Amino acid sequence: MRVHILFVPSWYPSDEAPLLGTFFQEQAEALASVGHRVGVLSASFHDMPSRGWFSSHVHDVQQTAEGNLMVLRAVERLRHPGPLQRIPSFYRASVTQRSRLGMRMFEHYIESRGHPDVVHAQGSLWGGVIAHSIAGGHAIPWVVTEHTSTFARGIVGPRERRTAAATFQAASVVAAVSNSLAEDLVQLLDLEVEFKILPNLIDGEQFPLQPAAGNSDFIWLSLSNLVDDKGHETLLSAFAKMDEGRLQIAGDGPLRSSLVRLSGELGIADRVDFLGPIAREDVPTLFAGCDGFVHASRYETFGIVVLEALASGRPVVCTRCGGPQDILDDSNGLLVDVDDVDMLAEAMQEASSREWEATALRSSALERFSKEEFVNKHIMLYESIL
Repeated sequence: MRVHILFVPSWYPSDEAPLLGTFFQEQAEALASVGHRVGVLSASFHDMPSRGWFSSHVHDVQQTAEGNLMVLRAVERLRHPGPLQRIPSFYRASVTQRSRLGMRMFEHYIESRGHPDVVHAQGSLWGGVIAHSIAGGHAIPWVVTEHTSTFARGIVGPRERRTAAATFQAASVVAAVSNSLAEDLVQLLDLEVEFKILPNLIDGEQFPLQPAAGNSDFIWLSLSNLVDDKGHETLLSAFAKMDEGRLQIAGDGPLRSSLVRLSGELGIADRVDFLGPIAREDVPTLFAGCDGFVHASRYETFGIVVLEALASGRPVVCTRCGGPQDILDDSNGLLVDVDDVDMLAEAMQEASSREWEATALRSSALERFSKEEFVNKHIMLYESIL
């Protein structure tokens, strides 16, 4: 059965932000690559306090063929931005503005592509809100999959939480990328829905099995933005308890200077390399050069970087921060408590001295999270509501 699917992502790559939402793009391409008809409707909105509300480019509906995908984009400036949305009537007006742009984009879409069989929103805010308007107005079954950590981190305000909850309650099917995220959403939003689990995918071709690095010292790699939630202070403190090895910290962010300073205070500056920002296409090379991957995050809804390490044949030490619990067990890595310096140091020491079978590590990722598994799970879900 060939299915016509319209993706409505909450964020998506564009010329201005080419790395934003690349995993949504990869997911849409995976479904299209096996013969399903896939379109993407990406509505973007400039809001305050972002400087983009004043200066960023806006444009009406633009439609482009991108490989096997038909992609529609439009960008608007919210007419009631930022603090004005604390006023209930202005908040409702902003929600309506988003929905109306989505509906107008959908009319453009069906003129050239016809009605989809199913609408799949990626993220409740605001792809889910737009998908709700589209599906409700055209009697199309629809799915919303949640990815974001903003609810658990307390970033989303009460009005947005109510909007998200109404979106989940209205959908034909609700899903999350991990069991922990589903549990958090039910509790935080007081939902009475049953979540399906639709994890992200790993592209085995993009992340091939890497031969042993052959380093004289065991090299640990950490790859993430240098922000508080990623737990780099805990990682550096744990690494300081180890007498051997090197630590490579890839990524950039506001904490870089303080982390460099901390490595000096801990006496490990000569064993820690801050690599700076890494282009997406260069990540496989990083995995080729390391012996193990460590992730000290405080919260992850999924943990795609953990899968990338495993697919590359590298063992993982990671905190019990949510999504990684669906990925890791004793056969492919070690899990430790969040912000437990001693436990993290002990796990890194154990992992660095243990013999790991690289092909088994790779299989642990691809058997459950491959492109083929992703496509099969989604098509089975779509067929169940058609």
